[in-house]
Amino acid sequence: MSWCRIRHRMSEKLSELTERQLDALRTRLAAGVEDPAVTLRGALVSDMRRCSSERCRCRRGELHGPYTYLTVYGSGRSRMVYVPKAMAAVAAEHVEVTRRNEALLLEISQVNLELLRRRALG
Repeated sequence: MSWCRIRHRMSEKLSELTERQLDALRTRLAAGVEDPAVTLRGALVSDMRRCSSERCRCRRGELHGPYTYLTVYGSGRSRMVYVPKAMAAVAAEHVEVTRRNEALLLEISQVNLELLRRRALG
C-alpha cells in the first residue's frame, strides 16, 4: 500500500476524532519519540569487495567481505560510508531508532494537519 493511501486513510480516521482526542493522541505519539541524539538516517547494506591486488583470490571470484556500509543521501547524491564491524550493531540500532522516530513524526504531522484544518493548532 502506498504512503499516500495510508495518509489518506489516517486522515479519514483523524477527522472522526474530537480536538481533545487529537491532542491526547499527539501527546502519546510524542512520548514515544526516542532520543534524537541517536539519529542516523540511511540504510545499512552489506557488500563484498574486490581489492586492487592482481594476484588476489578476489580476482577469481572469491570476494572480500562482507563489509557493512551506511548508505546516505544528501546534497543531491547518495554515498556509502564504511561501518567497522565493531560498530555495526550500534549503527543498526541508531538507524532503527531513526526509522521509528520518523514514523512517529509523520503521524504527529498528520494530527497537526488535522488540527490546522480545524483552526485548532496550538
